[in-house]
Amino acid sequence: MEFLLSKYRHFEERILQSLKDNGIKHRIKADSGLWLGTLVGLSAVLTLLKEGASYSEICLIVGLTGIGLVISSICLYLKLSTEKVTVKDFQAIYFLPAIITSLLYLLVVNKGLLVSVTWGLSVGSLGTWGILQLMSTFPCCFTIGEATAVMHGCILFLMSVVTNLPLRYHLPPIHDDDIATVILQVAMLYVISVCLMSSYFPMCRLARNFYLMTIILLLIVVLPLMYVLLDQNPLIWTFYFVYNKTNKIMLIGYWALCLVLGVIVITYQVLLNLQATSSTRKMFHLLAVLVYIPGLIYERILLYLASGVIMGLFVFLELMRYLQISPLGELLQQGFSVFADEKDNLISLTPLYLLCGLSFPLWMPTNNLSLLTLLSGILTVGVGDTAASFVGSRWGFHKWTNSDKSVEGTIACIFSQIGLICLLAFMGYVDNGWLFLQSLLSSIVLSFIEAQTNQVDNLALPLFMYICLMV
Repeated sequence: MEFLLSKYRHFEERILQSLKDNGIKHRIKADSGLWLGTLVGLSAVLTLLKEGASYSEICLIVGLTGIGLVISSICLYLKLSTEKVTVKDFQAIYFLPAIITSLLYLLVVNKGLLVSVTWGLSVGSLGTWGILQLMSTFPCCFTIGEATAVMHGCILFLMSVVTNLPLRYHLPPIHDDDIATVILQVAMLYVISVCLMSSYFPMCRLARNFYLMTIILLLIVVLPLMYVLLDQNPLIWTFYFVYNKTNKIMLIGYWALCLVLGVIVITYQVLLNLQATSSTRKMFHLLAVLVYIPGLIYERILLYLASGVIMGLFVFLELMRYLQISPLGELLQQGFSVFADEKDNLISLTPLYLLCGLSFPLWMPTNNLSLLTLLSGILTVGVGDTAASFVGSRWGFHKWTNSDKSVEGTIACIFSQIGLICLLAFMGYVDNGWLFLQSLLSSIVLSFIEAQTNQVDNLALPLFMYICLMV
């Protein structure tokens, strides 16, 4: 074991040195997180395997893309570990995942040659070379593992879009979850378009031009496109879907109350100019627990729609802060200054990671996930990490070796997750004995990982828990 760890450390050091030699700034005070880079692809593959013979075309495409992403991360890391390589140039080894993914699309999904090659090259390029461009564009914001996970998540989203939206042009969706998916995909493409236009055209960063661009795109492109794909008015459908049941209205009112509490905390910290502590930031984790658990139990599609809308809103607001678009840019910057932790640099990634970590099981193209699997993020980040932070900051007198995390915090992390799992089982929401045992063991393993890793917990822990529960 010591021999393998030594080899891994040497491999990791060569990669970090390669990045440094090429002027790519790695997030400081963090190791490479290579193990994190393969988790998104593995999650997609396991989701497909878990579906059995009942998978949809989107699930098949996402699962096969996951295979390509795992191969992409391996090829990227192998190339980075070699000496004297210009990492910003496109390397020949990057064609390997592109070729394999193209063959999978061609032979398994029966896509045409042109489509298969185009998709395969896109996955292979973005899954390798694109990661390095991301780290170059946002220096000191990512470890190589975090950048890989983020880019691979974006690739899965884009592949689901190019699979689903053309289909909906010929066959409008009928079921609520399919309609919500179309709305969210078009909405996220809209947000991405605004980000790209603001990045490449400086005139769009002026407040007046920025708002004019967003409104014109929304009215002339986004809403008409939704209408064509859905064969109905998206605004009317959304209004009816949200307010057609008393349970939904009550749940939305409850969520609104949680939102008000969060706004009060933010306003209090900003007005007093108090730097938020770790415990203060964990209050948002607790609010997320209060939001997600009732939503997952009673109204999953509504939570799915709401989580996607909030994700788009978060990205939009972060863009306004980053570009200092008045009048909100300055206010958002004040909030960033107060709540940013050591993992936030140019961009505020912590809240985006939190939302993604909590929501990504909902976003996977399947309806067959158990409640515990859907709660992967809630268990690890919402409950376990919060308990570890709270107990560790107050009574954490015994530190783990080579870590600032405490033994007491890890114990709290374990028992808080086990407590929630047992409570759900007692209430009848867990009826699979093997999954119950699997979740208990996974919680223990993830608690020790939380104590040792310096990767972003909000991203790494939910992904790892999801994989553990899907195996």
